[in-house]
Amino acid sequence: MAKGFTVIMPTYNQASFIRRAIFSLQRQTYSNWELIIVNDGCTDGTEEFISDFLKDPKVIYIKNKLNTGIGHVVNQALNKANYDYIAYLPSDDFYDAMHLEVLKQKLDESEEIILAFNGVRYDESESSGILAYRKAIGVRPGYNLLMVQVAHRRTNDRWVVRDEYVSEDLFFTFWRKLTDKGIFVPTGQVTCEWTNHPDQRHKIIGEMYGGGLNKYRQFYNVQHPICMRATNYKTIDEPKMYAPYQKENSYCKDFLKILIVGELAYNSERIYAFEEAGHRLYGLWSKPRFCFSTVGPLPFGHVEDIPYNCWRQRIKEIKPDIIYAQLSTGAIDIAHEVLKSGMGIPFVWHFKEGPHEALKMGLWSKLIDLYTYADGKIYLNEEIKNWFELFVPNHLKANQTYVLDGDLPKANCFLNSTFSEKLSFSDGAVHTVVVGRMIGLSPNEVKTLADHNIHIHVYNENHISEEMVTYKYRKMAPNHFHVHNHCSQLQWVTEFSKYDAGWLHCIDSSNEQSLLRAIWSDLNLPARINTLVAAGIPMIQKLNANHIMAMKNYVERYGMGIYYNTISELIPQLKDKGLMERVEQEVKKNRIKFTFDYHVPSLINFFREVINSFNHNF
Repeated sequence: MAKGFTVIMPTYNQASFIRRAIFSLQRQTYSNWELIIVNDGCTDGTEEFISDFLKDPKVIYIKNKLNTGIGHVVNQALNKANYDYIAYLPSDDFYDAMHLEVLKQKLDESEEIILAFNGVRYDESESSGILAYRKAIGVRPGYNLLMVQVAHRRTNDRWVVRDEYVSEDLFFTFWRKLTDKGIFVPTGQVTCEWTNHPDQRHKIIGEMYGGGLNKYRQFYNVQHPICMRATNYKTIDEPKMYAPYQKENSYCKDFLKILIVGELAYNSERIYAFEEAGHRLYGLWSKPRFCFSTVGPLPFGHVEDIPYNCWRQRIKEIKPDIIYAQLSTGAIDIAHEVLKSGMGIPFVWHFKEGPHEALKMGLWSKLIDLYTYADGKIYLNEEIKNWFELFVPNHLKANQTYVLDGDLPKANCFLNSTFSEKLSFSDGAVHTVVVGRMIGLSPNEVKTLADHNIHIHVYNENHISEEMVTYKYRKMAPNHFHVHNHCSQLQWVTEFSKYDAGWLHCIDSSNEQSLLRAIWSDLNLPARINTLVAAGIPMIQKLNANHIMAMKNYVERYGMGIYYNTISELIPQLKDKGLMERVEQEVKKNRIKFTFDYHVPSLINFFREVINSFNHNF
């Protein structure tokens, strides 16, 4: 095996950075290296930007037609490597002149050293107007070893590929595979720079950095279901989750061509119910603002994506019967653009959350335009319908309206599982569950519950590490506070039905029955309501008797709630087996109403009414 470095440069749409990276390699004091550039389906000008470098015999160039993911790309390069040491140079980063020489000196010290790493400079500020450079002699706090700072001995190990898992965690992706072959040693010298910009891979993938599965899918144009290891406690297995939603369905006699504009948020597979009912779907997607902002390419169903750069022309060709724009803040810009384009197609606007966020982001005028000028308007609940109508001119309130929670899940999540035996049957305690973040419960309240043998089980969806979120609760109730891994939709019923009750957002309102003073927590319907209904368990929330509280009204309408002002009022209710059984029966009786499938026939009828009214007025 030849002595020297194979430097691997994976690149995807980094034409504006890549020349700097290559120049930094050419200026190395240690010159026995080769560079393997893998163009992973770039759609920018990468090839033009590097064409002169490709004449260098030390440069090997691999070009993938489509994006295949960093694991596959690095493995392609490893298979062609000619040198005994492997280094990495992401195309947006760069080396100082001594980088390879310092790494070689350390690796040459002992055969026991499998991996050496230099220190790294980085800008730690996420503000566009501030540069805050820091140096890490070793590992940057809060991160794994970065590719740019690492070199290791060549082995037969290979990186985890996209068909196995997607993860921003490089230790999981590869470094861990070297830990049984030798030691990792720092050089103590800072010799490279990690560039801070919005399209860094960890920001595309990692939920704690503002990324996530949907952002990853859209950015890399991934067309198939993904298994994503989002955090240590959360793995999303799309191949398993979406297996029931791949069948081709025949069109009904009078099928609608429905163009979905925006994003689908939680429980996105619900729209497959339109296909099952015989309708045809198209998607014009926004850029995902949050990790839960589901956009295409979708990993289920047969929705045809419309490219943004030619959406007007494509819509003219498709001639959809109706535009169904949705669902949260991230959809407002593109929905407003389509609304104002004058396409001559009936337009329905459906908004979930959150109006106050839209106000603070400068999107308020567009949001009110959507609820003013849409041909059909769908509201989350009656409370928010009344609230939005405070802002809309009276003569424009007569358009067709409909009320529907935008996050309703597909019925499969409810019907294809069996209820579990309660944990309380075996130990006599009360077991409650929090599906997602802890909202409104203090550590002292958790201790009071624990003192009365009431457990809290948290399925943590917070993007911060588990310990940072939960340590204060663990400290107060070490034997009664439990944290569990993410639970997918297909396991909702089996997993959550073993608990006696589930917590909603335990918040205190202050609107005093004034709609003008209502804020988002007063008007919202949390997505976890549907999860708890699927499991058939009662829901716990604050009473807020003298305030407008949409969440309470919604749950109370179906007799599915347990209400309290203070924890001392809640405890006897949770221990009243007769009360809990009566409420649970009400939840189970109404379960099907909390599925999207249940509402599809009436929603299609609403679309037809909007179409007929539009054609009559047009």
